[in-house]
Order: sequence, then C-alpha cells, then structure tokens
Amino acid sequence: MSVQQLRASITAALELYFPDVPVYEEGEKPQQAYFQPALISATYDRQRQDRYLAVYRFGIRYEQGSPLDAEAMADRLSEALTEMEDSYRMVRQAWEAGTEGRGPLVTVDYMLYLQREAPEAVKMGHMAGGERLK
Repeated sequence: MSVQQLRASITAALELYFPDVPVYEEGEKPQQAYFQPALISATYDRQRQDRYLAVYRFGIRYEQGSPLDAEAMADRLSEALTEMEDSYRMVRQAWEAGTEGRGPLVTVDYMLYLQREAPEAVKMGHMAGGERLK
C-alpha cells in the first residue's frame, strides 16, 4: 500500500466520521472549519532478511474551528482513525493544541513492514549450464 492510499484512507475516515467538516487537500480553502491532512515524515528502517519497516507520520490539522470543538473532536478523531481498515498498524497518536494562526494538530504514526522482492537464488541442482554462482 502506498502513501497515497494511506492518505485516501485517512480522508475517507474523516469524511465518514465528520460529514459536516470538509477535508481540504488543495484548491480553494473552505470558509468554515476544515481538516487538512498532510504527510509530515516517512522513515524507512532496514530490518533483517531484506525486510524494511516504514513509519509514516501524518498530521491532521483542524483549522478555523473553535478550541473547545477541537478538544472534543480529539477523541472522536482518534476513534475514526482507529477504525480505518488498512494493512498499516497505528503506532502512536498525539494531539497538540493550536498556536496563534494555526489550528490544533493530531499526529498519527503508521507502521508497515515492507518486503523487498529479491531474485531467488539459483541452487546447484537447478543449474542448466552457463549460470554463474554468486
């Protein structure tokens, strides 16, 4: 699953749980309170045997809403993101109050194990001739 698919799943969860709050990704910003999801970082860590661990940190900002609404929304947002059906595992969620000019931010870390497709090694019994041993 790609980062774009993860973003689409987050957007779908937001639209399902909060049908009255638009999700802004590009174009003209809404005039009412809205969510703005964005990829904050992507970390890839090599594990053993060509397995890689990917950790994607997404931030979901709640803009132009009241601070009290944002506080009440933090738990509901956590529930909405937990209900997503993906192959990603949610590792951590954090909520930060907004600063002047910026709305509150919910950050979510998603983890996924990636398997690299390595060419299968040629075994001695399967050599037909002309192959090189590595």
